[in-house]
Amino acid sequence: MFEVNRKLIHIVGFCVPFSYFFLSRQVLIPICGVICFCSIVIEVTRFHSPRFNTFLFRIIGQFTRDREQQGITGATYYFIAAFVSIVCFSRLVAIAGMFFLVMGDSAAAVVGTRFGTHAVGEKSLEGSLACLTVCSVIGGILLGWTGLLGAVIATLIELAPLPVDDNLRIPLLSGFIMHIVS
Repeated sequence: MFEVNRKLIHIVGFCVPFSYFFLSRQVLIPICGVICFCSIVIEVTRFHSPRFNTFLFRIIGQFTRDREQQGITGATYYFIAAFVSIVCFSRLVAIAGMFFLVMGDSAAAVVGTRFGTHAVGEKSLEGSLACLTVCSVIGGILLGWTGLLGAVIATLIELAPLPVDDNLRIPLLSGFIMHIVS
C-alpha cells in the first residue's frame, strides 16, 4: 500500500507536463526553475539541519522511501528532470518523457504490487508490461513511432536496477533518445 500511496504523489507531478500543453516554454522554464531551486534549497537545508529533516519527514514521510531521509528525495529528482527536459527537448518530447515517469512508472508500481507474480529482478513482468502499455499509448499519441521507441526505452529504464533515481533517469534518458531520433 505504501508504494501505491507514494505513486499518488506522481499524480501531482502530472501538473508539469499537462501545463506544458497550455503554457509556453518561456513561462514554464522560470516556474520550473524556481521550483527546482526551492527543492534544492530544501534538500541542502535538511542535510545541514537534522531538526529540519526530522520535521520535514514527519510531514512527508508517508510518501517517501526510507533511503530518501538520508538522500535526495524523488520529488527533487523529478523537478530537476522536468526543468532539464523543458530546457533541452522539444515540447512534445519533454511532455512525453515526463508523462512516461508520472503515468508509466506509477502503472508499473500499482500493477506490479497488486498483480505481479513473475519477478524480473526487484520488479515484476506484469508491472513492466503495464508501464510499457501506458507509455506506448502516451508516446504513440504524442510522437508516433518516435514515442513508441521512447516508451520501450522508458520501460527498460524503469526495469533496470541502476543506482540513479527513476525520477531523474526515465524522463531524461527516454527524452534524450526521442530527441536524437526525432
